[in-house]
Amino acid sequence: MTGAETTLRPMQAGDLPAMHRLARRMSWPHRAEDCAQLFALGAGTVAVEASGATAGVGLRWSFGDVGTIGLVLVAPERQGRGIGRALMATLIADSGSRALMLNATAEGLPLYEKLGFRATGLVRQHQGRLAEAPTLPPVPAVVVRRAQPADHAALSTLDAAAFGADRSALMCRLLADGEAWVVDRAGQPAGFAVLRAFGRGMIIGPIVAPSEDEAIALVAAAARTAPSGVLRVDIPAEAERLAGWLTVAGLPAIDTVTIMMRGNWPAAQKGLRRFGLALQAWG
Repeated sequence: MTGAETTLRPMQAGDLPAMHRLARRMSWPHRAEDCAQLFALGAGTVAVEASGATAGVGLRWSFGDVGTIGLVLVAPERQGRGIGRALMATLIADSGSRALMLNATAEGLPLYEKLGFRATGLVRQHQGRLAEAPTLPPVPAVVVRRAQPADHAALSTLDAAAFGADRSALMCRLLADGEAWVVDRAGQPAGFAVLRAFGRGMIIGPIVAPSEDEAIALVAAAARTAPSGVLRVDIPAEAERLAGWLTVAGLPAIDTVTIMMRGNWPAAQKGLRRFGLALQAWG
């Protein structure tokens, strides 16, 4: 309960059209299909007014002992009434004892700090419009090939090692919806990147690799086969060489969000890094 006129309840599939409308009002790029996928892999909370109108939504995802929170939206005319705080408090409570991660806009950061989140880094959103068969900058000499179904279990293992928790169900969905490339070492995947449809075009992520050379090679392989149009990659700010390569390729940084943690996040295994997010909502 957030007030006499607004109540909170668990999100249901029937709330997806309202969530999509809110995302569009906030100029977020999510398609109806993206909203459906996000909900299918997680759970949500809805703020509903006495009239039945949806005032806000928020989603959460659980990956073993950790979780992420994202797509927290409040209708513009309902902001400033505590709805966002109430949604966040419910999402945190429903996550139990899990360590939590989210990617915060500048507007949301003060609220998240009050709720116990701490800033741990930055993510740059690189985005641009590529032509068909684009001319790309030089790429490091790395052996990259298309992933095969037999590689999928290994890709989930690599993702878990870099993310800090098993996301097999998420990876299964992303690999079913998209196409992946792998760094090949003696026939075995040592890194990967996934290309799939999202928002206004395509997105590359997650990207997991031992170094930036491999990450650049993976992104280049995916970009070469992406259809013409908008291409997006969300990368950690410290990946400066990858950022430079993306900028020269026509994918400059257009936005920055702050990585925030609540609780103790598991460390990634040595030798692997996340160079690209699956999505800002999922990390």
